[in-house]
Amino acid sequence: MRLNTILAGIAISLLLLLALPAAASDYTLGVFGNANEDDTINMQDVTYTELIILEYRDKTELSDAKYDGKINMQDVTQIELVILGKEKELTLIDTADRIVTIPKPIERVVAAGLLDDVRIVIQLGATDKLVGINNYAKRYALKPSDYWSPIREAAPELKDLPDVGGYTNPNTKIILSLKPDVVFEYGRIPDVANAIQENTGIPVVCISNSQLDLGVYRIAGMILGEEERVEELISYADEEIDKVTDVTSDISEDEKPRVYCISGCGGESAITKTWGRYDPINIAGGINVAEEYVIGSGSSIVSKEQIIAWNPDTILIHGVSPPHSISIDDVLADPDLQTVNAVKNRNVNYTKGYMIGWDPATGLTECFYMAKLFHPDEFEDLDEEEEGNEILETFYGVEDLYTEMLDLSDRYRWE
Repeated sequence: MRLNTILAGIAISLLLLLALPAAASDYTLGVFGNANEDDTINMQDVTYTELIILEYRDKTELSDAKYDGKINMQDVTQIELVILGKEKELTLIDTADRIVTIPKPIERVVAAGLLDDVRIVIQLGATDKLVGINNYAKRYALKPSDYWSPIREAAPELKDLPDVGGYTNPNTKIILSLKPDVVFEYGRIPDVANAIQENTGIPVVCISNSQLDLGVYRIAGMILGEEERVEELISYADEEIDKVTDVTSDISEDEKPRVYCISGCGGESAITKTWGRYDPINIAGGINVAEEYVIGSGSSIVSKEQIIAWNPDTILIHGVSPPHSISIDDVLADPDLQTVNAVKNRNVNYTKGYMIGWDPATGLTECFYMAKLFHPDEFEDLDEEEEGNEILETFYGVEDLYTEMLDLSDRYRWE
């Protein structure tokens, strides 16, 4: 009875405050204990859960902090432990919508999925927790110096880590031998993640980035105990985007170039393979002509007739280091595209693009690069190389990474 009285006092004193909706956010932190389902876990979630117990609030999916099917004071205690960083385990929803319970603290990590997970671990300053990496990451850690690889520069020690196999066919025996607390896998192949977990008994969390949305960094930060670093990166990324959109938001739609982005893959479909979503184009004040046509964030093949109908003002080709599977000259010489504005005006350039997954750090640099390409007068005073170096140093901790990329590429460069 005394406990109920205390809870009632706390709840009633905050009832007016909590009658208002939680702060608006585009991102919901998928961790059980995030009772009010905003982008963080804090004392508001404690109060929200207390109000659920007292039946002043309806139960939410994430209010079951202990993930035991009940809402009681144990959930309040769990939330308080999470806030203090003293929880013994954490239940979360990963990027493949899988519910996973992990032990805490996490000291040993195997990154089994493409490069998104490895990049995030490096950028959060937790490279020392990696005990094994997938063969893609291993390959990029060993790339020669004539190939641009920020992970090689930021974490050269990765070359000495065990290779746990490919992201679609990891070697579970090697993973078991490394005794990780958690395994990261690529977010688009949940069946592989489930198989690893079933065969090893080790929790597997799917990690993958989506354009310039750094929401997954919050999940990774809570797993790795790097929440403060995550918030620093998110705030910094928002500020950088604002530098561009403060200008491009005032540009009218008819002044924005229509942009077609080639995915950069070779073969017969080289020119006709594109992305329906490419955030830097929009942020930089361009119009992605394929955005409404191509469904999903992956690449899709369109027809040349469609490209001609779109009549883009600018064509961008994914790629950094030559030789390119499709070049600027290939596009300019294509006989079917001679009526397209971008070809007639020779407005075809390379851009960084995806590289085995999506890196928000290089995506941010593209916002400045594209802004200066699309709107040279508005961004005349922009030192795009300086901005790029600052962004990559903030994420990777290495100076002049962007300059190195420019030196190794034939991408457009302002003098």
